[in-house]
Amino acid sequence: MKRIKNLFLTALFMVVAASASAQTDGTFQFMDKDGNVVPDGSTCTFDAKMDDDWGMIMAHIDLFVKNTTADAAYVSAQVITVQMPSGELQVCFPNECILPVPADCITNTGMMAAGEVKNLQSEWIPKKGKYGTATFTIQLRTMDGNSKTVKAYGPKVTVNCVYADPTGINGVLTDDSNATINVYDATGKTVVSGRPASALGSLGRGLYICETVKDGKRVAVRKIVK
Repeated sequence: MKRIKNLFLTALFMVVAASASAQTDGTFQFMDKDGNVVPDGSTCTFDAKMDDDWGMIMAHIDLFVKNTTADAAYVSAQVITVQMPSGELQVCFPNECILPVPADCITNTGMMAAGEVKNLQSEWIPKKGKYGTATFTIQLRTMDGNSKTVKAYGPKVTVNCVYADPTGINGVLTDDSNATINVYDATGKTVVSGRPASALGSLGRGLYICETVKDGKRVAVRKIVK
C-alpha cells in the first residue's frame, strides 16, 4: 500500500510540475502603442499603407516589449511565418535587424534593463499591388544570460498584417458601428440599403458600387468586383 501511495504522489507531483511549466513566464510582456498590456494568446491586426519616410507600402507591427522585473533580463523572440502572400518581413529586436526574416526565425539575445520598454521594430513589406493578409506568430523567450539557452517561454501573440485592395471588399469594411453601406449593381439598382458592411458577404458574383455612409453623409465610395 505504501508503494502505491508513493507512486500516486510521484505521479501527482509530475502533473503539478508539468502544469506549472506550461504557464507563461511573466518576465517580459507585450504592450501596444498606448501602453496597454497585450495578453498572451492575443491576435493583433495592422494595416499596410504608404510610409512617406520610407517611400514604400508597409505594415508597421506596433507592438512593444517590457521587462516587468526589477532587474536586467535577457530576451529573444521566435517569429514564425504562418502565411505571407508577397514581400518580406523585417524584425529589429532586441538589438539587431533581420531582413528578410526566414519562415522560422529566432532572433539574437539581448539585454533589457529593469522596467525597460523596447519597440519590436518589425514591418511587413508587401509587393505593391499584391493584396492579401500576412500572418505571423511572435513568442518572447526569457534567456539564461547572454546565451542561446532558453530559461523560460514568455507570451505569444498572432499578428495579422492586412494589405487591402482599395477597390475590393476589404477596402469598405469598417469597425464603426455607426457606419452603414448602400450597394448598387452595374445597372444602378440598389441591392443593399442601410446595412452594416458585413452584408457584403451575401452578394453574388458581379460588379458593384459600395457607398459607405456615416451620420447621414457619404464618407467613401468603392468599386467591388466579386
